[in-house]
Amino acid sequence: MFNFFEEIKSKTKNQNMLDTFQIINMSNKILYAEGHKGLVSLSKELISFKVKGGRIVVEGEEMFLLELTENTIKISGKIKKVESF
Repeated sequence: MFNFFEEIKSKTKNQNMLDTFQIINMSNKILYAEGHKGLVSLSKELISFKVKGGRIVVEGEEMFLLELTENTIKISGKIKKVESF
């Protein structure tokens, strides 16, 4: 049976990073992340947040937070790029 997150882990350089958080990008309109460690920046064009071992940067247009809890973040808008550092 195909497991999306296991497939991503197998093709990622920093596999330890993937054991601490998970991200789901739904049609480049909604991004859902579990395991974040805090918001770094927030604008309509760029949202970044900390994860264990690095940072995630989401670039797009007309983005905003749908949800922000201690462990989860949900972003809505036109998502153009998601990068980890």
